Amino acid sequence: MFAMDLMHTLACAMRPFAARAALLAACALLAASPAQAQWKWISSAGVVQYSDQPPPSNIPAKNILAKPLAATAPQEPSASAAAASAASPPAKEQAQTQAARDLQQKLEQDKRAKEAAQNLQKQIEAQARQANCLQAQRQLQTLDSGVRMAEVDPQGNRTYVTDAQRAAQRQQAAAAIAANCR
Repeated sequence: MFAMDLMHTLACAMRPFAARAALLAACALLAASPAQAQWKWISSAGVVQYSDQPPPSNIPAKNILAKPLAATAPQEPSASAAAASAASPPAKEQAQTQAARDLQQKLEQDKRAKEAAQNLQKQIEAQARQANCLQAQRQLQTLDSGVRMAEVDPQGNRTYVTDAQRAAQRQQAAAAIAANCR
């Protein structure tokens, strides 16, 4: 719940910046696209040529004045497509990689949830120990006070606690204190 509130707050705070960033990114893409896709060379007739395609194979390398940033040498379109497909992993491998990342992320979330549940369980147990400790301490104080104590049996009859019963209850209270008061 807290994470969702935090994400919402951040999203609201970032809206003005996000619009500016998107506009700047669009401008950068528009400005960079033609520059990266431009070839410039001197043709056999001595005329400067511009194109988004590589120059013909009969143009010597010394006459090529500019290349796109990604290009190192003139290539045929089919050769560049083959090189691109060889460089990028197949879609099936990418899907498996994404599935592996998703699984890893889910495992990490489960681990964090399990740790949070364990921490909550420890807190509950600590509170129960504290309550038991206080109850045992009060019971021991009552037993040590010397006040005459009575119990009610299942039939509703009142009976007084004997010295032996008081000693046994005192031992139980002392054991509870030792177990719960740390």
